[in-house]
Amino acid sequence: MASRRITRKEMRRDDFVSAMGRFSHWMEEHVKEALLLGGAVLAVIIGSIFLVQYLNQREAKASALLGRGLEMLHAPVQGDGSAPAAGSLSYASEQEKLQAVIAQLDSLMQTYPRSRSGRLALYYKGLALDALGRNAEAMKSLSEFLEASPDNYAAPMAQAAMARMLQSAGQSQKALEILERLSKQTTGAYPPQAALMEMGRCLEGMGKKDEARKVYERLTKEYPDSDYSREAQERLKGFS
Repeated sequence: MASRRITRKEMRRDDFVSAMGRFSHWMEEHVKEALLLGGAVLAVIIGSIFLVQYLNQREAKASALLGRGLEMLHAPVQGDGSAPAAGSLSYASEQEKLQAVIAQLDSLMQTYPRSRSGRLALYYKGLALDALGRNAEAMKSLSEFLEASPDNYAAPMAQAAMARMLQSAGQSQKALEILERLSKQTTGAYPPQAALMEMGRCLEGMGKKDEARKVYERLTKEYPDSDYSREAQERLKGFS
């Protein structure tokens, strides 16, 4: 009687059966190791889930603290002509308000220093310190913010604030260097045309009217429809 040839399909099935047999044999001999490995993988997965939830909860709490700080920053001051709504925040003086804001932001940064809101608090703290006339501390806070969050949407605004402070401190050349960089940026919350406008004003303050004229002309050419362009045109009329 002639022997039947084994088909490829049957060979593949036999290979699969053999492989499953070897795997079952390995499992029988290494059941403890397999259970430990499976348990470790499961522990990592569960741990990752809890870690993400924990970090999200911390970020939400940090965001709430930052929101409170911004509410305080924009709260009215008694006697400034605004009438605060019943039950809303208000302060006896601007200084009292800014000091309260700084204390709130410091508390946020101490509690959640690695959160996004904690890093952004450095920016708002810098603005509050600047408003209090504490320029050295303000520059330090803004520099730390830029170092921690160089790609944050508020980074260009922090640089613009630093340029303004440098100009007030008599360091106009350093201010111009920052503004020149900002004038070439197309991302972020600080428009390049605003940087050009500030460059022109800074150059005027330095007595460099010819250079200021060139900046204003550049502004009107590159951004003809902007409000800054109209202001630049008015300033150019004063040069004639």
